[in-house]
Amino acid sequence: MAAFPRVSLVPHYAEIGTKGNNRSFFETHLERNIAEKLQPLGDFKVELLNQRILVHKEDDLVGWEDAIAVLKEVLGVAWLAKVVECRLDYQSIRDAALQELELMKKDSKPTSFRVTAKRSNKSYELSSQQLAVRLGEDMMKGSGLRVDLSHPQATLFVDILSDRALVHTAKDKGPGGLPVGVTGKVVHLLSGGIDSPVAAWLMMKRGCDLTYLHFFVAPSAEQILETKMASTLKTLSRFGIGGARLILVPFTDYQVATSDLRPDYEPVVFRHFMRIVAERFANRIGATAISTGDNLGQVASQTLYNLACIDAGSSMPTLRPVVGYDKSEIVELAQAIGTYEDSIADYKDCCSIVSRHPRTRMNVENVLEVSRRYDFPALAEKVLSQSAVMKLDSHTRQIRVEPLETAPRIKNA
Repeated sequence: MAAFPRVSLVPHYAEIGTKGNNRSFFETHLERNIAEKLQPLGDFKVELLNQRILVHKEDDLVGWEDAIAVLKEVLGVAWLAKVVECRLDYQSIRDAALQELELMKKDSKPTSFRVTAKRSNKSYELSSQQLAVRLGEDMMKGSGLRVDLSHPQATLFVDILSDRALVHTAKDKGPGGLPVGVTGKVVHLLSGGIDSPVAAWLMMKRGCDLTYLHFFVAPSAEQILETKMASTLKTLSRFGIGGARLILVPFTDYQVATSDLRPDYEPVVFRHFMRIVAERFANRIGATAISTGDNLGQVASQTLYNLACIDAGSSMPTLRPVVGYDKSEIVELAQAIGTYEDSIADYKDCCSIVSRHPRTRMNVENVLEVSRRYDFPALAEKVLSQSAVMKLDSHTRQIRVEPLETAPRIKNA
């Protein structure tokens, strides 16, 4: 039995609570992801109790501030609270509540409050309403604050669990969504622009475990370490699980093979080829979809007709999470997650050297005929055999580039 009272963190989920009989699957993933993210910071213990996740410090030398900053970015966490755990007897709850209100009085100087009580332990002697009323009366006497149920300046939260009570007065908002890893593996086409990192974050928010794939024009893959692609990978890794990796695919062989291609065909045909390469790699690692930063109608190559040409002959879904966003919404998200500054930094992207005047209504049959003429499946295998991988270690935060291993083909689940 833990020594009460003590301070802990509660990273609370929201959407997971709707999952019915599958809830434990999502809870377990979120618990694991939280433990992984906290591991580099020090000695923390993560506990799942009564559909609550509790984070305890095992080492008094470890502070809470860094842990709070990390947990506010863990996908699946709807809100985060620093709580006092105490025994279930009313006196212990009252003492903890009064102490929390006194601390709040020093920080924000409220003049009114309310008590919000929840009782997952239905055998507790007081109902939620009875506990809220009794605490409200005692807190009003002990703190000098008045009760205001409609527009309180402070709220005291009390959560009654099976073997302890949780008391707190503040919540920090988390990103919400689902824990990374619960919906499967996806290969994400990462460009040097603003949209694709935002799309990657949105895919992770829906529980996808991403492997990134990028076509580069530099003379060697090692040179990409000195570009914004490395820092973008670092930023996105804050939200993923495990060590992030970016597959670096050379552009040169495609450029040479299609040197006689009509200029107005270039953007759509190239992106059709990118999708083929991404699918080939996805099959190797057991991913079940690819994703991109495509936004419907934002540029000429992203008309509905051209997106259909890019997807023609696909063997798996292509997911486009920013397809309905306008540019200002994407920029706002990029700034919020920290990818915007890198995205606007100078970098020679493949898209900058293909035609700037694409056709807006490419024909699917024409694109498939071009794919057959240049034997894109064989060309895809060739460029993958010459590819490298940029790996980010989740603990040391160090990045290295090494040759891409030729992994055996893995059938999709």
